[in-house]
Amino acid sequence: MKTVIINAPRELLIKDVDIPKPGPDDVLVRVRASGICGSDVHRYLGTAFGRTWKYPMNSGHEYCGEVVEIGKNVKRFREGDHATLGVAWPQGYLGAFSEYVLIPNADERLYQVPKEVSFIEGACLEPFTVALQACRRPNPTSEDKVLILGAGAIGLSVLWACKARGVQNIIVSEISDKRRGVAEQIGCRAVNPAAEDLAEIVMDATGGQGADVAFECAGTGATLNQAFALTNRWGRISLIAHYRQEPPFSVETIARGGKSVYGPFSPGPTVEEAIQLVAEKKVDLTSMVSHTFPLEKAQQAFEVACDAAQSVKVLFVP
Repeated sequence: MKTVIINAPRELLIKDVDIPKPGPDDVLVRVRASGICGSDVHRYLGTAFGRTWKYPMNSGHEYCGEVVEIGKNVKRFREGDHATLGVAWPQGYLGAFSEYVLIPNADERLYQVPKEVSFIEGACLEPFTVALQACRRPNPTSEDKVLILGAGAIGLSVLWACKARGVQNIIVSEISDKRRGVAEQIGCRAVNPAAEDLAEIVMDATGGQGADVAFECAGTGATLNQAFALTNRWGRISLIAHYRQEPPFSVETIARGGKSVYGPFSPGPTVEEAIQLVAEKKVDLTSMVSHTFPLEKAQQAFEVACDAAQSVKVLFVP
């Protein structure tokens, strides 16, 4: 089978390797679609966050596929089931940038996806589970005014998660015309901070108080500081993004403002909720898919994924 290896920053290899053989507790899944996560982009570029992982690596954890072989002890899955999550590439297995992926301890790690959910939708479930988890502790309600900084796949997933909660007053800040356009189509006030005064817009929309909840999904020093500056005195701030460089930040901003700051937990507890929302057509995760590529065009796919001006979510379709 073919698999994509990140050999070094901006250096990819497409290798032919043996199809993994599942052990008694494992499942083999044929990958039908897999997404390039923002964390994969960091690994590809070799940023400060990306270099926390050891090269070479396979990476790839956002995927959906079809179960083709199961170990003798597996109880929850059958051949032909559609499934997602459970990739263990940090533990030495191959990840989802492959034609097949082996999921160890499948009954604990793998999730079944109903067949009314497409493989493309299924490959977008993982970032949506992150968004749902990121909403749990700041807990935006229909009464809240929400600011989302960044409209990549995570920012748009947060937008969908907020919409599913009934939140109506949402401002999304994004410099990419393409990504801002997708946010507008989903439904929000979309602002280009390079051409408009974001602070003025947020304050006008909130009666001078600032947003109740801010989600930092862009991963820059400027957006991190905006998250604190543009929330109200008791604002709740969810930090989701990874950063290419450690951003400067004053802790006094939190201490003086009485603000609450959260990081997302593991997405596990929200997976079933995410699957249900997609299956019931309450969210449309395909709205953020901008490009699909075969594995053979991995280098082009990653370069496109690095360019916010032309891409949102990039998928491999093996």
